[in-house]
Amino acid sequence: MTTVRMGEHELSFDAGELTRLRESTALKDDPAALRERFQEDGYLFIREFHDPELVQDARMDVLSHMAEDGMLDPEAPVEEGIIHPEYFDESFDMTSSSWTAYPSLARLAEGEEIMEFFERFLGEESFTFDYKWGRAKPTGGFTGFHVDNIFMGRGTEELFTVWRPIGPCPLEMGPLLLCPKSHGNDTLRETYGQMDVDADVIEANFSKNPHDVIDTIGGPLATAAFEPGDALIFSPYMLHGSLSNQTDRFRISIDTRYQSLLEPVDGRWVGPDPVTHYRWPSDDETEMADLRTEWGLERPAPSA
Repeated sequence: MTTVRMGEHELSFDAGELTRLRESTALKDDPAALRERFQEDGYLFIREFHDPELVQDARMDVLSHMAEDGMLDPEAPVEEGIIHPEYFDESFDMTSSSWTAYPSLARLAEGEEIMEFFERFLGEESFTFDYKWGRAKPTGGFTGFHVDNIFMGRGTEELFTVWRPIGPCPLEMGPLLLCPKSHGNDTLRETYGQMDVDADVIEANFSKNPHDVIDTIGGPLATAAFEPGDALIFSPYMLHGSLSNQTDRFRISIDTRYQSLLEPVDGRWVGPDPVTHYRWPSDDETEMADLRTEWGLERPAPSA
């Protein structure tokens, strides 16, 4: 598949707008090489980071609950994850206190395998936020470009997001889309990257237009088709979003955060009942277009 979509916008590998994520699978057991690669790219893409069978078990955990909630097509096998013809995007809670309902997801998020990986990678005892994010994107669903630091930036900057699709995620299902090396863009990092959606009450998305990101921050953008077990690890300053789900199946994923136990932690996301966001989203948000003009990150006007 050479052409994909993000909302209303098409992107093409052939036109040089897209490239494939650089793989770091061969470096998985070399923490020093992984740290060097992460510093350079702002992300690590590791194939079969998890046991594919565990991911498939986690998928069935989730799909079974979705079927019980009437979200799946009753005429199709549950394991296909086909969206109910009358589904209208009701919320499906895969986060916070409901997480214990998904034992295989819990192993993916905080089992020995991933915690030991981060202890090797960091050289210190690792810690994961108590709050976990689970998502089920329906047909047409996508996420605009943003950096995670604006949502969880009150602790250490040495925070790592791990995104995993729960099941196969071909390009047409809407995997993540990164702006490689954007973590090192000083202007982006020192302006947008320092915002706090609760303290500053801002519109969160830097943009929902991938061509806008290419013109202002740089390109090509990077994505890949994911298989069960694949994982993408990235910086809190990495500008990222997702492609649109163009299938009739839910794109199920989890994203979780890891850091050293010795570093300061953003208290909104820890504890038995995390506070989470308390002022976002809001009807009083400052529009991103105004902020980007102030920062000098607006998209250049088209030439005459």
